[in-house]
Amino acid sequence: MRDRLADAGDEPLSARRRRAQGAVDKMLDVVPWYKGLPELERNLIRAELRVVSLTAGEFLFRAGSRSPGWYGVVQGLVKWSSPGADGKTLSLAGFSTGSWFGEATMIRRERFEYEVVALRPSQIVILPRETCERLWNNNIEFTKALMTHLAQRVDWLMSSFTSNVLLDVDTTVARAVAAQFNAERHSGTNGRLKVSQEEIAGLCGISRQRCNAALARLARAGVLETYYGGLAILDVSELYRLADVKQGA
Repeated sequence: MRDRLADAGDEPLSARRRRAQGAVDKMLDVVPWYKGLPELERNLIRAELRVVSLTAGEFLFRAGSRSPGWYGVVQGLVKWSSPGADGKTLSLAGFSTGSWFGEATMIRRERFEYEVVALRPSQIVILPRETCERLWNNNIEFTKALMTHLAQRVDWLMSSFTSNVLLDVDTTVARAVAAQFNAERHSGTNGRLKVSQEEIAGLCGISRQRCNAALARLARAGVLETYYGGLAILDVSELYRLADVKQGA
């Protein structure tokens, strides 16, 4: 993991910094607990954020690393997985623009038992633990947001376990698509997700061929349509029904 700005050829460094800062500000503008803070507190938090840029295939952290704080995805797509002793990994979830993760390990002050890797060039912010602690001691809205994330994470882990053990490929793929829709539903995408079929396959831990077949069946059912580099959700309620998860969870 490196604290850096993505290479942009001959673009001046000042312009790259402004562009990166603008992306962070845009992401924060749709975070309810952040928007509800006094301006002075927002400015302080903004100054304390660390920004990390990742290339495709680069790890944000590996199992055994210590947690520096709470992670938020400014742009891109990263995969959360658990490494096994046999060298295989269990895919748990994907985090895209607007997602926050890593709260449980941060609160417990433990080392990570899982790893997060970028599936495409991604930009991540880290809200330092000290900042989080100040907020959860003094701001009820932040504390509620953190507890909501924890509850949703438990629900998702339970459903992921069920998915990996019991569910068929179509349900697994529908859950991965629903998770991306959840993460981006406040980002103004209007149901159009910039996630490729290869990335969905990677999030599910299945072959691209099996993923493509499942997406084709979802398309024939009128749930979504695929286009180059992304998906468009046509029937949100049916997507959640086929994914066997609560809408908006």
